[in-house]
Amino acid sequence: MKRNPGNSRIALRSIRATVCYLLVVATIALLLNGCGWRLRGSLDVDVVLPPMQLQFQQASADLKRELTQTLKSSGVVLSVDADRVLVIHSESQGRRVLSVDSSGKVSEYELQHELVFSVSDVQGESLISNDRISQQRDYQFDESAVLAKGEEEQRLFDFMRSMSIQSLMRRLQAVAATKPGLPEANAD
Repeated sequence: MKRNPGNSRIALRSIRATVCYLLVVATIALLLNGCGWRLRGSLDVDVVLPPMQLQFQQASADLKRELTQTLKSSGVVLSVDADRVLVIHSESQGRRVLSVDSSGKVSEYELQHELVFSVSDVQGESLISNDRISQQRDYQFDESAVLAKGEEEQRLFDFMRSMSIQSLMRRLQAVAATKPGLPEANAD
């Protein structure tokens, strides 16, 4: 049986191209990792967060679900007997007209998301008092694509909620780093 030398060359080129591609991808991954680049939304938890009580006064179901999931995935034990209390006082979102075209039709909106929270110990000592996290995003509105723009607006609100939760996690880490232990109650 004769081997076709043309097929061997094609196979060898294909293997070389695959190896070169993998080397380029691995090099890029190492360079990005080495410079500290991370995917947006990823959060390294360097400080161990203590167990917490989580209370919601006014928040969407999406915020409750996402915040609970983020805390648990960061190793935070959620318990009603915990020494620290995280209270989400309010979550609000809105939009305002940013610009209009020459015929008076909206051409751009600004979306806003705000989260108000506090952290205290079980004795009521405030560790973070009624702090606000605000996010704003702009987007172009096109009334000929109302459904698509509605979906874009919802994705932007979801993104701002996620960024607010990441900011909240960083603030919780800062408090845990500066006040790692809570005062012990007297055992008299």
